[in-house]
Amino acid sequence: MKLQLNNGIKQSILYGASIALMKGVSLLVLPFVANQISAQEFGRLEVISTIAVIGSILVGMGLEDTLFRFAGPAQTEQQKRSIASEIFSLTLIIALAALIGGWFAAPFVAAWMPGNVQVYELRLVLAVLALEGCIAVPLGWLRMNNRAISFFFATTGRALLQALLVVILLYSGRGVAGILEAGLAAAAAQTLILSYLQIRDTRLSFSLRTGRRAFIYSLPIVGSGLVAFTLNGLDRWILADNASLTDVAEFAIAAKFALAAVLIFQPFGMWWSPRRFEVINEANGRQKAADFIAMGASLALLTAVVVGLLAPALISALLPPSYQEAGKYALALVLVMLLKELVELFNIGCFSGETTNSQLLINLTGAAAGIAAMLWLTPDYQVWGIIFSLLLAQFIRLVLFYKISQYFLPLNYPVRPLMVLFTISMLWLLIGSQTNALWQLILALFSAFITIVLSAQLLKLINLPISLFAKAAEQ
Repeated sequence: MKLQLNNGIKQSILYGASIALMKGVSLLVLPFVANQISAQEFGRLEVISTIAVIGSILVGMGLEDTLFRFAGPAQTEQQKRSIASEIFSLTLIIALAALIGGWFAAPFVAAWMPGNVQVYELRLVLAVLALEGCIAVPLGWLRMNNRAISFFFATTGRALLQALLVVILLYSGRGVAGILEAGLAAAAAQTLILSYLQIRDTRLSFSLRTGRRAFIYSLPIVGSGLVAFTLNGLDRWILADNASLTDVAEFAIAAKFALAAVLIFQPFGMWWSPRRFEVINEANGRQKAADFIAMGASLALLTAVVVGLLAPALISALLPPSYQEAGKYALALVLVMLLKELVELFNIGCFSGETTNSQLLINLTGAAAGIAAMLWLTPDYQVWGIIFSLLLAQFIRLVLFYKISQYFLPLNYPVRPLMVLFTISMLWLLIGSQTNALWQLILALFSAFITIVLSAQLLKLINLPISLFAKAAEQ
């Protein structure tokens, strides 16, 4: 497999720097936050933040994916700009409605949420949500046009501003409310900048036809997102009902460290996602798409192993004793994140048509299995019951997305080489989980990295620009 990735690599490096700085700043601030508020408060913050999951789905309306689907294959630059303009205008209307609706709905939502949620804190979260669609669509537009530098400053600027404000407000004694106030201030600043850039590029216009097409295409995406809330939000609520806010905090800490696997892999996903339909429409596009997806799966496995070995050690070293149980959960949650990323790679066939109904049905099936397992297992096994349920749900989603995507858009994946690399990766996670000393961890990390990269190269899943291993094998 020989793919010309020079430009893609440049873009991925910039996206990688954006994500590394944006999320890296959050992870760096995390130990500070954990030392400034109690585990109970952290658990309450996590419960409040879960409303962001369901809210962002409703407010975003899947319009970023809609932008990629309809503006991406547009025949001319003018058509692309026109569609982007109409979608962004629709986003602004939704944002205004969400801002007003969220303010008045907050008292009613707070009354039935677990964790003693305060109305003011919930209003702060809902205000951020109203802005997220106005952020996601312009960021998607930047990605579509390979403007990675603008993307870099827009995302890292928000992260740095939010981190600075969090530190200031926590030192001022604002607690959980201060953390949420920092998030709103940073989101508002980012919204203003991105809206200016978007309007400068595309202007504003509204089309009932585009709105109708966007609604038809995105409605199943919204439904799928709401279903996904059961696997990334409702889990905290069920845990809070069956355990304690401290357990919620430990689970959340483990999930945040496990999320590093997604963040490291995200540059590839952010580069690939806006271009996948363009690639399919090229000459020999289906084979190119299959090769890119196999490459992405290999990178996902590599990042999962690295993060799975590092996360427990970092939790032990950086966080106070009240969070040490989180280290035991991190490795299992890395596997959950891995399955989610593989779903995002192999679901391409379910997005290739005019609607996304199959995605909704698959997510409904996975969510139903996950909820049933959570309700059954969590009362007896607490955090481990939640983790097993998430693994089960994500595995079901992966199998169904793969099968149904292959029905709609058959691609010639290198299945056997991928299964070999998956087995190697899981063996390294098993070996690494048994390490105790620092030197053992470093040796396991180095050995796992080299082994997985070499195996992926020999299995022709990746094609390194400079392969010393291949040259050595030829001699």
